Amino acid sequence: MKFYLCFKEYNYKLNLAACKSFYEQTGKDLNYTLLRYLNSCRESAKADTATRLQMMFGLEDFAVIAKLLHCLITQEHQEVPLEEIEDAMFRVGWMPTNSDTGKCEPWPLVVTLIATQVSEYYSLLDKKKATT
Repeated sequence: MKFYLCFKEYNYKLNLAACKSFYEQTGKDLNYTLLRYLNSCRESAKADTATRLQMMFGLEDFAVIAKLLHCLITQEHQEVPLEEIEDAMFRVGWMPTNSDTGKCEPWPLVVTLIATQVSEYYSLLDKKKATT
């Protein structure tokens, strides 16, 4: 799976190691954190952009999300430092741009995209379990 943060593409993997690392660093559950972003997106679907972002920015602080992204990314690329993620998040920590590339979205929208991808991933796992 992959996402863009401040014009850079990151491959990531959700696995038990990522979940454990995130919990060790924050005391929080990675899947539950992603689920909160997914739910916030659904609940605020009719709201304007600023209101939606305000809701999402308030779910978790900058440091927690930087660690979440870092835990996911380092499952694929150990060499990516946390500081790189923090810098990219800072640079896209405001409103969406008029660009339609999807490569410079505010970090709450990136987390929501990841949550959507993870939801699809688990859905596919459920289908595989049902057929085996």
